Amino acid sequence: MSKFWIFLTSVWQEAKKINWPTRKELLNSTLVVLIVIAIFAVYLFAVDFGLLQLFLWLVYPVFLRGSGVPTQ
Repeated sequence: MSKFWIFLTSVWQEAKKINWPTRKELLNSTLVVLIVIAIFAVYLFAVDFGLLQLFLWLVYPVFLRGSGVPTQ
């Protein structure tokens, strides 16, 4: 038997040992991941928006003295 077939046989034997999650476990895990992603997205949006406002109201007027300040 060639090394390739020995390798494939061992891969097949190991694949049989895999404990796949049930459909319910998979859906629950997916839901948790989506909720965590949504929470981080809102958090990063808030931080980004807050830093933008800080620069528009404080940093640009103080350091650039109004020259080239982006307006909304």
